[in-house]
Amino acid sequence: MAATTTIRVPCSSANLGPGFDVIGLALNLYLEVQLTVTKQESSSHSLNCRITYEGVNADSVPLVAEDNLITRTAVYVLRCHGIRAFPTETHVHVKNPIPLGRGLGSSAAAIVAGVNIANEVGNLQLSKARMLDYCLMEERHPDNVAAALYGGFVGTYLNELSPEDTERLEIPLSEVLPEPAGGVDTGLRPPEPPKDIGHYTKYRWSPEIKCICIIPQFEVSTAKARAVLPESYTRKDIIFNMQRLAVLTTALGASPPDPGQIYTAMQDKIHQPYRRGLIPGLTEILQSVTPQSHPGLLGICLSGAGPTILALATANFDSIASHLVTEFKNENIECDWKLLELADEGTTVRRSAVSSLPVEESLTYASSGVSIDAGNDLVKAIKQFTASTKRPGADGKIGGFGGLLDLKAAGFDEPPILVGAIDGIGTKVKIAFEMNKHDTVGIDLVAMNVNDLVVQGAEPLIFLDYYACSKLSVQSAAKFVEGVANGCRLSGAALVGGETAEMPGIYKDGEYDAGGCAVGAIKRGVTILPDTAAMAEGDVLLGLSSNGVHSNGFSLVRKIIEKKGLSFHDTAPWSTGETVGASLLTPTRIYVKPLLAATRKGLIKGMSHITGGGLLENIPRMLPDHLAAELDAKTWPVPEVFQWLKRAGQLEDSEFARTFNTGLGMVLVVKEEDARTATEILQEHGEQVHRVGTLVSKKTEECTVRNMDVWK
Repeated sequence: MAATTTIRVPCSSANLGPGFDVIGLALNLYLEVQLTVTKQESSSHSLNCRITYEGVNADSVPLVAEDNLITRTAVYVLRCHGIRAFPTETHVHVKNPIPLGRGLGSSAAAIVAGVNIANEVGNLQLSKARMLDYCLMEERHPDNVAAALYGGFVGTYLNELSPEDTERLEIPLSEVLPEPAGGVDTGLRPPEPPKDIGHYTKYRWSPEIKCICIIPQFEVSTAKARAVLPESYTRKDIIFNMQRLAVLTTALGASPPDPGQIYTAMQDKIHQPYRRGLIPGLTEILQSVTPQSHPGLLGICLSGAGPTILALATANFDSIASHLVTEFKNENIECDWKLLELADEGTTVRRSAVSSLPVEESLTYASSGVSIDAGNDLVKAIKQFTASTKRPGADGKIGGFGGLLDLKAAGFDEPPILVGAIDGIGTKVKIAFEMNKHDTVGIDLVAMNVNDLVVQGAEPLIFLDYYACSKLSVQSAAKFVEGVANGCRLSGAALVGGETAEMPGIYKDGEYDAGGCAVGAIKRGVTILPDTAAMAEGDVLLGLSSNGVHSNGFSLVRKIIEKKGLSFHDTAPWSTGETVGASLLTPTRIYVKPLLAATRKGLIKGMSHITGGGLLENIPRMLPDHLAAELDAKTWPVPEVFQWLKRAGQLEDSEFARTFNTGLGMVLVVKEEDARTATEILQEHGEQVHRVGTLVSKKTEECTVRNMDVWK
């Protein structure tokens, strides 16, 4: 029996449109290495490594460990760790469908595979971040290697290094495998790479987008492609590319993708125009297809150094490919083509064993669509946010199996009354998906819970969140938790834990749902609100202004937006200089600290959080059976967003008042003589307070709003 490992590295496309060594895309065409180590006393193969190879250009690939790019890279990494050769004996079998020299990252895939081989046979236990450093010592283009290593749609940059490190950034072969001096191998240990040479971030990628790769039957080396580039560029061309790159990285994550935006954003003036001489008919071929001439096309560009053409599309793949192949044929160039998709998982390593029995594929949790590594990466990414929510009695740490709360340390000398609340965000998250903005809905999640606690007079103490998705995007989830932490700080609660669940098949790619649970406390002996026994006819109703739609009624909001033919990226009709989506993602206002300040002075008899059901159904929840609320619509301003929604949706007054908060996020009951003092305290804490009505003897309706005609 011998140990065997399978390493799969996706191909990659770089320089997407205006990107130049900045953005890379991992695609599901894989270099596969089957690595087998058998214990032997000696090996007849150089460096104890036997290489076999199958795939594209197999005849031209060297099968000697010193010369093969994959094994040469592995030897460099091993020798950095004092290991002179492969274990005796190592068999590296390569299956490579990635065409060489075509702009699909064949060299990057080979280097990433080599670093992973060294990590396996040397038991080096390198992190992926450290692997990236080793990759960049041989391949200076972070866009390709980061895409191949980490997967997905990535943006990268190289750090500025010291002059000494800059000189050592690329290691020549002579230092990796020194020539014998006087018949003796000098045994030089090559210099290790500096730490954190390059950094990357993952962008969203719309699941509708597929990649049509048109692969001409000739090679263009990276060196040749770079040789035709000028030493300097005009300021105008640099600005052109920067503008389009800024748009492209967001546009490719939008769902549905916008062909007009993407096609324009994939234009380039920095590298593609200079490579016309290397690829016959390049300009004409790139311009021969547009979203208008070929519906379904989003954009088109060279893949990396070329000559492969990368066409992004959502439909009509065969017709687009057929047209491009024909265009090349008119230039006497034969082409293959492949339809590829995003390889989000990046490089994978699967360890198993070889025996005399047939071996079925070894399944992993990751192969079923759930990445434990991504979950661990998320925990690392959010620790700083959760730590910032620390409060007396709860430390805001995560990573354990439960969150702790010490009530005595929180200021409760005797057992308090505990109050719990649980809620979600609702369909507002669909706008977050569209806008690729996830932090504000994290605040919404906290707000919907802690605002429900405070209406009973409870002080929020701890918060836990639940985040469920199809495939975990660490970047999106981290921004979401950052928002949760912001909400916790605003309310004084400690974020003590949470749960992240990947459930492929339940959610669509790029989508998630979230729930939250808040626990608060009321000191024993303090009145639990609402104090219905103390309420009386003539008590005043105070309203606190909302931030807008908050987190309720979004199914109706989205229907109105769709009815009016608007995109979430269009300018909001109710807000100059702001998009529809950005405006609607304004987070729910958190009222906890102002309301606790007034409550602790005994000024408030009851509070109503205006959520689903609006004014008409939420206010009665705090009233005794014999009293009703009477509000006057003239007494508070209705935000522009509500006025537009009411007009655009042709909403009846009663439907408007029972769906939306209409501009009031909280409504309070106070005694007439306490109204001024309560107002002043709330205003000191930044609230806009309006005297909106009174309590009256109930006849039939539990809540009425007079003068609703002002909403027309």
